[in-house]
Amino acid sequence: MRLDPVALEISSLAIAGVVATAIGVSVLRRTGTRAIDRLAVLQDHAEPTIDDPPAAGGLVASLVAAIAVIAQPTTGEAAESLRERLQHGGVRSARAANQFRAAKVVLGGASLGLALLTGTTRALPLNSALFFGVLAFALGFYLPDAWLLSRTRARQLAIERALPDALDLLVTCVEAGLGLDAALQRVADELRLAWPVLAHELETTFLEAKAGIARTEAFRRLAGRTGVKELKSLAATLTQTEIFGTSVALALRVQGEGIRTRRMQRAEEKAAYASVKMTIPLIACILPSLMAVVVGPAVVNIARRVLPLLGGK
Repeated sequence: MRLDPVALEISSLAIAGVVATAIGVSVLRRTGTRAIDRLAVLQDHAEPTIDDPPAAGGLVASLVAAIAVIAQPTTGEAAESLRERLQHGGVRSARAANQFRAAKVVLGGASLGLALLTGTTRALPLNSALFFGVLAFALGFYLPDAWLLSRTRARQLAIERALPDALDLLVTCVEAGLGLDAALQRVADELRLAWPVLAHELETTFLEAKAGIARTEAFRRLAGRTGVKELKSLAATLTQTEIFGTSVALALRVQGEGIRTRRMQRAEEKAAYASVKMTIPLIACILPSLMAVVVGPAVVNIARRVLPLLGGK
């Protein structure tokens, strides 16, 4: 059974109709919400505000939000998980979640349309075209997740590598007489060129503490934003230091030594895994060649001398 171009056009129109319906429903919901908000303002005897005409950026944001409705999470836990993953990846704008979901829908639909168009051009069977269409849609839909995971791992690795040096600088600044908040700002300035990711996070923590957030809470927020285990341990250590009144410099020094020790242990663990991981390439690539070189001549001699005696050719 071949894929009919007429059927492709009909299916494309159906997909476009579904997308247009979803966008219309989203716009209606947003309009109703704004109307309800205005009524609430009037009910509270407050001065109503007049909305400005939507600019180009506002139209784009509305379109992105409408498309993102298609991939809206069904539960609050899924939405919170997406927000946390975006924070770990350094994507922290107010519209990041809508843009991420809209990107998934657009890439999935574009991949599906491209796969169907390719199947129609090459006259593939209907089953094969549908299979490749579903596969292309899945690849396009989950491509932003793969990008976010790669970005998150890269950021966390950069923070983990820079953290021991940052703690050493913090210890030096604290022992020189600076407070921890001022030391954070100084370390952020010093690390801005070498480790910009950690410098930005430390500067954000300093600004939060300067804005009135408790120091321990600011470090907890730092650990939550990045998802790095060492920063969670650092936040717990500073909390205990704050509670018991012990030396901050000593706690930071011990924490830095512990991080370096764990890094060395992880390096030794990966080195121990290397011999195990080399077993598969050795068996799959080197062993057949070795067997061919060692056993090959014997097999050829046996074939030349024994097979004629047995009546073979």
